[in-house]
Amino acid sequence: MKTRIQVLSVEHKQGRSKTGNDYSLDICQCVVHGVDEATGAEKMQIGELMLPKNHPVVTPGMYDGEFGISVGQDKKISGRLLQLYPVSAVQRVMQTSAIPAAASKV
Repeated sequence: MKTRIQVLSVEHKQGRSKTGNDYSLDICQCVVHGVDEATGAEKMQIGELMLPKNHPVVTPGMYDGEFGISVGQDKKISGRLLQLYPVSAVQRVMQTSAIPAAASKV
């Protein structure tokens, strides 16, 4: 599943957990761009996204996020980020200009 994500900032955190294990992770402050299924209107949500280990460097900008499914130690099924792919300015212009053209054909 792919989702359009706008990364606003990236924060690197590292330290030692309560169990004594060292950790190092990158957390992105993001806006998730989607569509409300009931109304068809654009829907934006704000949240944090933890990057997987060894993920390429992320800077503020627009990305397509590819997500997968994982099962945690507690047996709960959840989504997890696989990769963020930068969206070029050309792709954004093409997508925004294609929406009115498609809507006018209805």
